[in-house]
Amino acid sequence: MRPTYHRTSLIILLLTGIGMQTVRAETIDCTAITSLPYTIATQGIYCLTGNLSTSIGSGSAIDIQTNNVTLDLNGYKLGGLGAGDGTQANGIVAFSRKNITIKNGIVRGFNVGIFLNAPPPYTSSSGHVVKGILADQNTSVGIQVVGVGNTVSNDTVVDTGGSTVTNTAIGIRVVGSGAKLAANTISTTSAKSTATAYGIYLNTANYSLVQNNMVTDTASESGSSFAIYVDNSTGVFLRNNNLANAGAGLVFGASSGKYFNNLTFDVTTPFVGGTAIGSNND
Repeated sequence: MRPTYHRTSLIILLLTGIGMQTVRAETIDCTAITSLPYTIATQGIYCLTGNLSTSIGSGSAIDIQTNNVTLDLNGYKLGGLGAGDGTQANGIVAFSRKNITIKNGIVRGFNVGIFLNAPPPYTSSSGHVVKGILADQNTSVGIQVVGVGNTVSNDTVVDTGGSTVTNTAIGIRVVGSGAKLAANTISTTSAKSTATAYGIYLNTANYSLVQNNMVTDTASESGSSFAIYVDNSTGVFLRNNNLANAGAGLVFGASSGKYFNNLTFDVTTPFVGGTAIGSNND
């Protein structure tokens, strides 16, 4: 039987000589996940109560098979490094679901760290939120969110790439209209051989907003690298993004959109396509 806790949240307060300090807020009114792999089949709130790791080479560490789920990692780690660089296992997965929230923790060492997917036209997936996640050492994609009206914010994606199965590397991939990507940090996205590296990649992301992100060190051994690439999309807005050390900075490929107040440094081709509004600096 799965252990269940019965309080909404815990705020640990330390009373010191200079006053009270908040240490951490933790979700404990939840169904605890204590072993892997794990399937979520009933809507509700789920959480980790400690670090969890698995060496599975395929499948999913956590498979969400229903709508309306919140998964709080509570600052703990979901790890898959044991399967090595040839892993085809994914960390947290949902297919054609709605209203999935994943937050507050580490997803490390999978093929795709967080994989919320759907087939075209993507409307079977919507309302997802991924926030406060550290996705590191995932071999193909750090975070992938497909669907309509999804939000990816305040995440850190580091050291993506190195798969022995596929050479392409993508920090954050978003597919579907009305997405918001805000205040994310993407660093060291590395593709192998002649494959392409993308810090942020958007596809069919009509009327989406990308703002206040920092993308650094996007590289390919002998292929192309893009800090932000917008593909096959209409009316995408990009503002206040900082892009450094990439072959290309902000690129609209077969897309339309506007960009404002984006900064680049050590980028060979800073801006391609789209419509520049106001101040952008290379």
